[in-house]
Formats: sequence, structure tokens, C-alpha cells
Amino acid sequence: MKAIIIGGGIGGLTTAIALQQQGWTYEIFEAAPEYKAVGAGILLGANAMKVYERLGLTKVLEERGGHLDHLYIKNYKGGILQTIDNDMLEQCYGNRSLPIHRATLQATLLEFLQQPVQTGKKCIAVAESSQGVIARFEDGSESQGDILIAADGIRSAIRESYIGSKGYRYSGQVCWRTTITMDLPKAERVTTAEVWGTGNGVRASYIHVGGNQVYFWFTKRLPEGAHFSPEEALALIRQELAPFSGYMKEVVAHIKAAHLIRSDLYDLAPISGWHRGRVVLLGDAAHATTPNLGQGASQAIEDAYVLADCLSGNSHYETAFRQYESRRILRAHKIVSTSWQLAQLTNWKGSIAAGIRNFLVRSMPAATTKKQLDFLYKADL
Repeated sequence: MKAIIIGGGIGGLTTAIALQQQGWTYEIFEAAPEYKAVGAGILLGANAMKVYERLGLTKVLEERGGHLDHLYIKNYKGGILQTIDNDMLEQCYGNRSLPIHRATLQATLLEFLQQPVQTGKKCIAVAESSQGVIARFEDGSESQGDILIAADGIRSAIRESYIGSKGYRYSGQVCWRTTITMDLPKAERVTTAEVWGTGNGVRASYIHVGGNQVYFWFTKRLPEGAHFSPEEALALIRQELAPFSGYMKEVVAHIKAAHLIRSDLYDLAPISGWHRGRVVLLGDAAHATTPNLGQGASQAIEDAYVLADCLSGNSHYETAFRQYESRRILRAHKIVSTSWQLAQLTNWKGSIAAGIRNFLVRSMPAATTKKQLDFLYKADL
């Protein structure tokens, strides 16, 4: 059996590795002309690391990423609102969360593939035949397989043309991200905090992702499409984070305006079906989420493992697709919804509202926090 995988990102590459371990053949097609060491960092949740443990990638990823002991939510004065102990995650769920640069993760996944990714291949049409499914590309070439897996991101052309969606939702926030080259003090290398300002979506964080690389991000509530030059964006970040305590200002001082990556934060309104005929959606193409739970890539990684498992356990692709959807859709939709609600919580305006918000988060019962952690990290694969 052969799978055509459209999209050579984290979800598509992980799917290929999972399928090859089940004896499938595959071809991966990526629209970008080449892979470049661009992008920023990522925190792979303990649930994602559970998948990579089963695929035999954990050791090499841990060697190439950072080491994290504690993750906090703090207010801008340094007060702790919530704490996640990575040792506790390992004890309770079998794995730790791992900070790593996206380019490092992608390069590692590429090393484990038995077939190279074909770049510069933009898929423009999909057609089914009695022999299978055909993907047609902008350069005039085509590929035929038994199934097609659309892992082509939130703006999935395959989803929009072949399955459909209910559209995109703007969270009200703009995010700027970058990777900074600097040496953090030892204490700063093993902890990270998402630091909340005085409302209006102002948050910031930095985390060591391996070597001398530090991933930084900043969000603020702004109109959709608000224009900022890189220099204006950096000035805004410095202004908003000036009152923040701790090591934040030292990190911000190392940011280069030209290296900032800007994103208006959207999610995909939940859709009821992830497959049609021989075509199935995966990752952001199926359930793109805002990044507030740090689960976007982790959910794509779960998708990859579960889809490969369903395909190996069923002789017919339609049965496998239905099983995959039933095992994944409720969990993915709940994560999308919860992340959306958290974005709106951080969008509250004014210091009084922010104080109430912080009190509610800080006062959350331990049982409620444990229930949330169980949901995120106790993944049923």
C-alpha cells in the first residue's frame, strides 16, 4: 500500500516515519522549494514525546533539544500563578516535555525517513480513480497512490477544495516570535515562564531550545492585519515588556528586528469530518488551534501515530479513516476550544480585569489542575 503525503512539516514527516514502521510505502511532497533552518522554537508536550518514544526518536531529540525542569505561568511582577513540574510529568505520564528548535526537530525527522521529501511540489488538484488517488502538481507532474494524507497546514488547499471547512477565526492577538543566540544563566536554561501583563493579550516567554539558542515569543491584542515594520514591532515589544521583572529585559535586548516572525493568530472552526473518499486530513489541516496550550504540533504528532495504527489494523482505508477520526476528533476539538477560551481570557482589558483573571488562575484547585494535565498528557494512543 502506498500513501501520498502532502506537506513536509512536523505532522507529515512523523506520519511517514510511523507508516514506514508499519511497512507502508509513501511519497512526501512539500510546496516549499527547499528546507531552510528557519522558524522558531517549540515545546513538545509529554504526549508528543510518548509518540516519539514509540517511534524510537526520544534519545536523539533529547540530545539535540533543551532540558526543562519547571514551566510556570507568572504575572509580570514575578508572582507564580501556576507551576508544571517536568519530573512530575515524567512520573505520571511516562515522558517529559521537550523544548527544541523547529528546524532541529525537522532535520531529525528527515534523518529517519527511508524516502526523501520532494520539494517544490505544490499540489493543485486531487482526483480519484478506480486504481487509487492522483495528486497533480503545479509543475505538471503527478503521483498516484492508494490514499492521500493532507498535512498541508491551516490554509490547506486540499481541505478547502475537497472536503470543506467552516472558515478561520481570528483570536484577536498578534504574535511575534524569534530565535535569539545568547547564553542564558544556568537557572534560566532549565526553567521557563509564560508571563502575563496587565491585560489586552500582552504575554511573553523565552525558553532554551538547545545549544545557545533561545526561543522568544510575545503576543498582544491588536486589530487583524495591523501593520508594523520590524523596527516598530521591536519598539512595541520593548515598551510593553519594560515593566516585566526577572531576566526578560536581558533577553529582549538581544532581539534583532529583522529576525522577528509575525503571525496573526487564527484557529480553524471545528469541522465534523476529516476524510472523503481516499483523502484524509491530518494536523492543522484538520484542527488548527491557537498556540495557547502548546499543543498544535503535539496534536499533529498524535494524529500521525494513530492514523498509521488504524491503517495497519484495517484492510480497507475507509474503515481506517473512520476509526482514526473517531479516536481523535473529540480530543482535538476540545483542545481547540480550550485554547481559544484561554486566548480570550488573556484578552481581558485593564489591570483590574487582569488582577481578577490572575486570581482565578492562581486559585484553581489542585484537583482541577490535575484533571487538565491528565487530559493534555495522558494521551490514549
